[in-house]
Amino acid sequence: MAAGGEFWSLVFKFFNFAVLVGLLIYFVGKPLKSYLAKRHQTVKTQLEETQKALKEAEALRAQYQERMDRLDGEIEVFKKETLQEAETEKKKIIDEAMVFAARIREQARLTAEQENKEVARRIKEEISRLTVGQAEKLIAEKITQSDHDKLVEDFIVKLRSMN
Repeated sequence: MAAGGEFWSLVFKFFNFAVLVGLLIYFVGKPLKSYLAKRHQTVKTQLEETQKALKEAEALRAQYQERMDRLDGEIEVFKKETLQEAETEKKKIIDEAMVFAARIREQARLTAEQENKEVARRIKEEISRLTVGQAEKLIAEKITQSDHDKLVEDFIVKLRSMN
């Protein structure tokens, strides 16, 4: 009967287990079901929020990638514009320098002309002074006192005739 005792012992253990499971389901079933439903909803909500955040992150990443792709083009355009502006400014500076140099050359030419005229005037004055000096010397040597008196009389007569 040992085999029969073991059988009933096993049946009794299964019966006890079934009663225990039944009691657990009866008393803990609703709260456990409610907890599991809440937990399921919480996990589902978190999963949806995570997916939504992931989509937003991917959209932002795509937006930033697009900006980065455009940035290369914008940098290239900026470089071209900057080089063009620099070239234009360079040309403007060179043109202004050429105009300034032309003014300086003209001013130098005018200054040289004026200096040449001044030098020519000084040379003429010096020649005149030397000529007058030489003439005075010659006159002093050639004119006598009687010639001098005659010149003074002629001069006085001319003066009187003017009045």
